[in-house]
Amino acid sequence: MHECPAADPGIVVRGNTWYAFTTGLKEYRSRDAGHSWEDLGRFVEPPAGYVDFWAPEVYQIGDQWVAYFNMRTAPGQFNKIYVATSDNLEKGWQLNPTPLAGMPDYSMIDATMFQDVDGARYLIWKDDLQGTLTKRISIGRLSPDGLTRVGPATEIMHVTLPWEGNSVEGPSMLYRDGSYYLFYSGNLYTWNGNYAVGVARATSPMGNFDAGKHPTPILRGDDRVASPGHQFITDVRIGGQQRQMIFYHGYPWYDADGNHLPSVQTRKLMMDELHWDAEGWPWVNDGTPSD
Repeated sequence: MHECPAADPGIVVRGNTWYAFTTGLKEYRSRDAGHSWEDLGRFVEPPAGYVDFWAPEVYQIGDQWVAYFNMRTAPGQFNKIYVATSDNLEKGWQLNPTPLAGMPDYSMIDATMFQDVDGARYLIWKDDLQGTLTKRISIGRLSPDGLTRVGPATEIMHVTLPWEGNSVEGPSMLYRDGSYYLFYSGNLYTWNGNYAVGVARATSPMGNFDAGKHPTPILRGDDRVASPGHQFITDVRIGGQQRQMIFYHGYPWYDADGNHLPSVQTRKLMMDELHWDAEGWPWVNDGTPSD
């Protein structure tokens, strides 16, 4: 476990210096490959009155850094996706006050960016029709600089499995051996919910991922960590070896000294190595967070 209060983490790895961008538009820095973290404060200051600064993810596109996240102008309004840019991860972030994406009837949250093998960029997010059980994941093209939506959105995932409860969210996509893998979180993210990480695959980024779902989660909670989820996948170098890691948040039931907590605290940043089986499915530890 890594003592970083990181809800919905987006990770940037630069050698042994790692950055975690988290809900609340907070930024944390580790200079020792994730063993300890510094709180750098908010990397973007939202406009006055805005709320719900959730799930930022940061990518290097060309000669600048680009951050995607959602906000809404006031309670009761719909969340929209915004973008901010900087030439320095730690300072100088500029918010574009015009939403990158928004709809009149849906909140759009949990934005992530995927670059295909042909260089095309996509924005992927969760649609949430307020007051209903309609939760889905959609995708749309981005301009080469990642700053503009191009073309219509396509729905690529809905709630279809019992373990998902009434929500699929927190998407992240990667390409491997001819297939596109959509990782996602399902169910309720609270400490007493059944939040977990699932995966589906298709033959294109805009394919039917419902038809290619793995039937069970690849990462779920246990009596040590509740509701692991909202994953972010990236390669890191650990012990001289390049490894593919899945970062996520969870609610630990034990403190750093191994003492059982009387109640769960904030979500903490966690990570595990992502492995692949002979049939091309990813797996994590024994299906629960490692120690």
